[in-house]
Amino acid sequence: MTQIQFPSVSKYDNALYYSLITAIDERMTAYKGTEKQLIDLASLFHQSCERYAAAYKQSTKSFLTEAIAEKDAARDKITQVIEGVARYWAELPDDEDALRGRHISQPFKDFDYRRTEALLAQNSKWQNIAQVFAKADQAADLAAMGLTTLVQKANTLTQEIANLMAQRNEDQSSYLVGEMKAARTENEALFIQLMQYINALLIISPTEALEQTALYLQQDINKVASQYQQGRKRKKDDDNEVETSATQE
Repeated sequence: MTQIQFPSVSKYDNALYYSLITAIDERMTAYKGTEKQLIDLASLFHQSCERYAAAYKQSTKSFLTEAIAEKDAARDKITQVIEGVARYWAELPDDEDALRGRHISQPFKDFDYRRTEALLAQNSKWQNIAQVFAKADQAADLAAMGLTTLVQKANTLTQEIANLMAQRNEDQSSYLVGEMKAARTENEALFIQLMQYINALLIISPTEALEQTALYLQQDINKVASQYQQGRKRKKDDDNEVETSATQE
């Protein structure tokens, strides 16, 4: 092992960067060498990692998250009942009743409504379904099936979820501008300093323990770098897919 090769970590998003420094910090905490300056630098890096971890976890949480989850769970139950009743009606022997059931169940299929999707997708798809349900024929079907009140409740919950998500994003953005940015800037500087110091020791004073730790560090760095490249490839493929679909339309 001659030198640790490490990328410019500023390009990593906060989640990926968190994975990287967590792995590096664990390696350095387990390091058994006796080089005082390296030990001191690793200690400073560890403290900085703890500050970054606290900021990162805070940035991904909010007191609003629990409220959003509760409203989403309530909406899931309501929409499941609406869809289930509609499917049941679609199987009734009376043609008029069956037609009402198909009218109400079809939008769930048309918009591929799935309760396991991200909230943004669920919100958007339910709003599309709600527009269909607002039409005169579908509104009459819903009334006949006793589902009008449930649809209204789903509409209200969807709007409340959207409002809470917007508020949460605003809270997180404000936090990221301050605490998160400062914690990451400090930690990135210490990460670079730590890697450079280890590389210097590998040249002027290599030991078996240092070389072994450097090898592990390189493996951790390579793993995260690979995840970054895979993420970029997926994004590029998704972008190409969108462009292709737009062209076909």
